[in-house]
Amino acid sequence: MDLAQKLLELRVSSGKSQVEISKLAGVSQRTWSSYERGETTPKMGVLWGLAAKGYVIEGLTSSFVGNTAEDVQKKIDERLKVATKEKAPANMLMETTGQYIDNFVGGSFFKFAKQKPTPIPTDESDPNAMVMLPLYSQRAAAGTGQPPTQLEELEAYIPVFLEILGGSNPRNCGAVRVVGDSMTDMTLYNGDLVFFDRSKLEGDGIYVISIHGDVRVKRLEYRTFEKKLIIRSENQKRYPDPEEISFEQAMEMLVIHGKVICWLHRHPY
Repeated sequence: MDLAQKLLELRVSSGKSQVEISKLAGVSQRTWSSYERGETTPKMGVLWGLAAKGYVIEGLTSSFVGNTAEDVQKKIDERLKVATKEKAPANMLMETTGQYIDNFVGGSFFKFAKQKPTPIPTDESDPNAMVMLPLYSQRAAAGTGQPPTQLEELEAYIPVFLEILGGSNPRNCGAVRVVGDSMTDMTLYNGDLVFFDRSKLEGDGIYVISIHGDVRVKRLEYRTFEKKLIIRSENQKRYPDPEEISFEQAMEMLVIHGKVICWLHRHPY
């Protein structure tokens, strides 16, 4: 049975619509539809993201489900021994490693072995623990905005140290690239990677949001008694005037994707 048919049967057997299953997979409905028609092939990160949520494709994503850390490590070692014995080139070893990194998508913890690029299962108590987080292809504007897409597409999964998430559950976290200069007063620059927690949606702070589908990184301030929401930039010289919308307007035009918990900064100079 080909992959397209397996994906169709997975969705039908789970009772999900294409819209529902595509949200779980982190892709648009159009992209999922192309998977089922066999026009495009999903990345392993998409398949393992579904497997981590209980939507397992037999024979493809089931081999590591339910295995212990020791089981996973044995399979990794066996594959690398074969590649080394056959004198595989370095790029093949890296490809093999990349395949196993896919197995850690969805909140599992890992670290890299000494002297070889091999991910090893570990737990959250390990100071060197890493996790794979989804990086969305939509750029989040810290300025005038980007074309509307509502964070529909995943670009990749990227490894990050668990420590920088500040206690947030990695299963709730994602990342976007920043474009623009409206948040430079807080040292958030064009090209930085912003990490946000999708479970944190309330209270004042810096958020990844969409306004009419236009993804942005902004400071939100709630004026409860006035029933207003203030959307503010952090570049007083260029963007001194905040936007003000009512709670009713926010219900119609605003989507809060999650609170910013950290970012990776690339100095512009």
